Amino acid sequence: MRQRMRALRETLGLVAVCAALYLAGTGTTPFYTRGEPREGLVVREMLATGRWLVPERPAGEVARKPPLYYWLAAICLRALPARPERALRLPSALGGTAGVLVTWVATRRAFGAPAGLPAALALATAFEWARAATSARVDMPLAAALAVAFAAWTAVATGGTRRRALLVLAAAGVALGTLAKGPVALVLPALAVAALAAVRRDTRLPARLGLPGALAAAAAVAGLWYAAAFAAEGGALLGVVVRENLLRFVDTADAGTGHAHGAAYLLGLGLVGLLPWTPLLPLAAAPLARRPRPEAAALAAAWVATGSGFFALAAAKRSVYLLPLFPAVAMLLGAGVADPPEGGRLDALARALARAYPCAALLLATVAGAYAAGLDPAALLRRWLRPDDAAAATALLAAARAHRGVLAVLGAATAAAAVPLARAAGRDRWRPLVVLVAALALAWTVVFESLVHPAIARDRSLASFMAEVARLVPPEAPLYAAFPPDPELSFYAPRPLRRWPADGGATPCDVLLWEDEWRRLRDPPPPLVASAVRRPARGRLLLVELPPVRRDS
Repeated sequence: MRQRMRALRETLGLVAVCAALYLAGTGTTPFYTRGEPREGLVVREMLATGRWLVPERPAGEVARKPPLYYWLAAICLRALPARPERALRLPSALGGTAGVLVTWVATRRAFGAPAGLPAALALATAFEWARAATSARVDMPLAAALAVAFAAWTAVATGGTRRRALLVLAAAGVALGTLAKGPVALVLPALAVAALAAVRRDTRLPARLGLPGALAAAAAVAGLWYAAAFAAEGGALLGVVVRENLLRFVDTADAGTGHAHGAAYLLGLGLVGLLPWTPLLPLAAAPLARRPRPEAAALAAAWVATGSGFFALAAAKRSVYLLPLFPAVAMLLGAGVADPPEGGRLDALARALARAYPCAALLLATVAGAYAAGLDPAALLRRWLRPDDAAAATALLAAARAHRGVLAVLGAATAAAAVPLARAAGRDRWRPLVVLVAALALAWTVVFESLVHPAIARDRSLASFMAEVARLVPPEAPLYAAFPPDPELSFYAPRPLRRWPADGGATPCDVLLWEDEWRRLRDPPPPLVASAVRRPARGRLLLVELPPVRRDS
């Protein structure tokens, strides 16, 4: 009975932690990058046209990703039309929470109840996981779906009951992952299990885990969508599939996707993405050092190693590509916290690296105190910052001054936490250390996402400028822009944009132009209003009234 009550408390606590982490600021932080509004435009087009089978952009171009995220986001946007940013980010928040909960369940089953909470807290608060869980992108649905598959296979590997139900759950996770981001959801599990079978010289391992059947069932389910989509779109969809799944892997120049980096690039991204848990990674190696090595630890290690190798070989590299590996790392970390090494190199390394926590707490407290006092800690770095980053630092300072009291309290609490952090690190009290670090990460993340990030976003977003455009341009008047318009411009435009000058110009018209486009006009008229936001090489966004365009007869 006590164990059930404890499990219930941990479940409710994790849901509350995830809600605070992943919902804070999602409705008040406008879009200010290309990625989120680009996905939002696809979702809006889906709702406007009723074409749910194959997601498309407003211009009729097939979306680059399969439909799972767009389906979920469309449902959320229909339910929350007045809060589009929150609605479009909600699928990622739900996926991030689901990934945390299934990791908690799998870790408890594999390594005991004491390992579950540290693993779940580490995953929930990891920088890259939390960032993806608050973004309107397809990456978190993929990671969450594969987390379900990984958790199910972990339960099978550790002798879990209801094997058939677990295999169905694994197949469902892989199928949803394939519908979220494509065949990579089939490749990653296959590589992990195949590598583990090869290392152990156990040819029956894939069959014991039910891998062939799960992959076949998942491929069949996802294949139904691909077949229907190909029948509807033909060559257009084929080009997208080849570019996103093959060319992106072998040559980013041919794919036109960018993000080309060397093989070692992901190592640094992974270490940063795992913060604040990077210093405790020696504990994650502890389950792998035990003999005999636990089945769950071996599967998690294979999952991380093969996934890292696969993405290291890919031409295109982004930090979010590593997200499907995070649940396995968190599981190993939770196991190491529950049963830490006693003496030896891993214990010494963990102790040494853990000393960074009280130092980091004091540094954060100092920064918070400086901002609370009205100082600008970033002033010394401003000369080396890019213009966008310098503007963000200015917005950060303004937001900090507006919330001095909150920062003062947060800084004082963080400074006070330095003492118990030092004691826990010095005495190998890893579980209290994890809980305290997670609490600090939760507090700092919520404050940043609720108070600071919205201010930075508003300073860099076109949302307020488009609201001014909506007041200046009569509702019945068309609004033009040079095509193709930026996704953010299209998303926040008060009405669908028309192509200028191909669709307009017979009468004076209101046109949105970037400064570089405006300067290329023969006689550029004075702008009616200009955005406060500047884009590199483009300048400000301007609203201008242009005279009729003369057309040769």
